Amino acid sequence: MGALSPKELLEEAILRGKHKADYSFMTMATLGIMAGVFIGLAGVAMIRTMGSMPAEWGTLVNLLGAMVFPVGLICLLLVGGELVTGNMLSVSLALFAKEISGKSWLKNMIVVTLFNLVGALFVAYFFGYLSGTLQGAFLDRTIAVARGRIDVAPVQLFFSSVACNILVCTGVYMNYAAKDFIGKIFGTFLPIMAFVIAGYQHVVANMFLIPAGIFAGGATWAEFMLNISIVWIGNLVGGGFFMGGLYFMAYRIGMQK
Repeated sequence: MGALSPKELLEEAILRGKHKADYSFMTMATLGIMAGVFIGLAGVAMIRTMGSMPAEWGTLVNLLGAMVFPVGLICLLLVGGELVTGNMLSVSLALFAKEISGKSWLKNMIVVTLFNLVGALFVAYFFGYLSGTLQGAFLDRTIAVARGRIDVAPVQLFFSSVACNILVCTGVYMNYAAKDFIGKIFGTFLPIMAFVIAGYQHVVANMFLIPAGIFAGGATWAEFMLNISIVWIGNLVGGGFFMGGLYFMAYRIGMQK
């Protein structure tokens, strides 16, 4: 078969989550930085794609940007990277299965989040701002994208981030399920494109997009901190409860003899 069955997929995700929680600090930190870098670079490519298009094109601009952004998650899943939103699925599943301790789960969440932030900020400042890539003709689009992340009521922000990580973790899950290179790419691509088109909130994407807007002069660090605090929690509910928790109930608890 070209893919794992849903029940096999759950066991694979639990095993991967256990391995992730057992990584050394250096491995978690390094792969966390690389994940932030890949997501940041995908954000640069998305803004550059959208920034050169006329406003009259309407939602087509968002569609084309959404078709570019999935390259970040595809790259980190295929060549190596620790993304906290994906780990909210796999590492949480390992916790539900009692393969890891709560302390190991918390360590993974904290370390990977912090180093995702390091990688995303690095790209925003050096590859977006200092390189001039997001300056000039792309400055207004950079600020507009950042404001689109920020100018949202807290309740809307929370539910947007829950929905986001349902789709992101579906992409991660489908990557795990596929056994061939092309299958992994398409399995990741479709759900990520959907979340970008919908405008849902992703904490690591926001770790790049909002600072890019800050360096462009269109946002503040206080707005950034409030956003990622709410979005992180919402992403955890989407990935940990809706994806991890419900599938664990279905295939581990519900199918016990």
